[in-house]
Amino acid sequence: MNLRTLLVIVLVITSLSVIYQDLITQTCLIGLALVLIGFFSHSRHNLMRIWHRLRRIGKIIVTLMIFQILFRNEGNSLFEFGIINITTGGIEYGVISSMRFTLIILIAGLLFDVPYSKYLLAFRAWKFPYELSFLIASVIHFIPLFSAEFNRSLEALALRGIELNKIPLLQRAKSYNTLLFPVIARAINDVKSRTISLELRGFRLYPERTSLHQDKLAKRDILVQGLALLCFVGVIVLRSV
Repeated sequence: MNLRTLLVIVLVITSLSVIYQDLITQTCLIGLALVLIGFFSHSRHNLMRIWHRLRRIGKIIVTLMIFQILFRNEGNSLFEFGIINITTGGIEYGVISSMRFTLIILIAGLLFDVPYSKYLLAFRAWKFPYELSFLIASVIHFIPLFSAEFNRSLEALALRGIELNKIPLLQRAKSYNTLLFPVIARAINDVKSRTISLELRGFRLYPERTSLHQDKLAKRDILVQGLALLCFVGVIVLRSV
């Protein structure tokens, strides 16, 4: 499937997730995201990477869900103790929010594994200005770059016998805070090196650029994009009735 087709599907899924924040919609969208992951992940390695991301951020999602359940006072009260008041609205909002975060992680797992050059070809095929195409692709590419730098820092600590998962929670938070700024600095320095390389290669020297490969849509891609947009409009119309 073409990258532009995938981007259209992702746009439809994320838009519906934001517009309709109910349990049934979020469950259906997560199921659709899992189907896309199974379709696009041609190797077990890609599936393990998505699972690893989800597992690492899962603790944060669960923590946010608990806070939403404990301190969001909407709907009928189910349990009350001091300042804690668990309500039906709090449980519903907490579960739906956690599902929406999970959906974002699953969708991100699809987009982050796409090569940088394919983003440029896809955006240029949509007639985006080259500078804007390069900027969007660079922002998307910066996140896995930052993640790789952070993992290298954790591996360096592990080789010195320092395992952050085994230290107390408060000290672990301070350690992550200490690691954060050097990792950001290295990632920004890498971006700076890329910009210098682009300048040396004559980036933006000419108003138009030529590419060896072109992003062309097959008939099935046009069909899938049309069906995705039709489903989006259909859901909007049906839910508005």
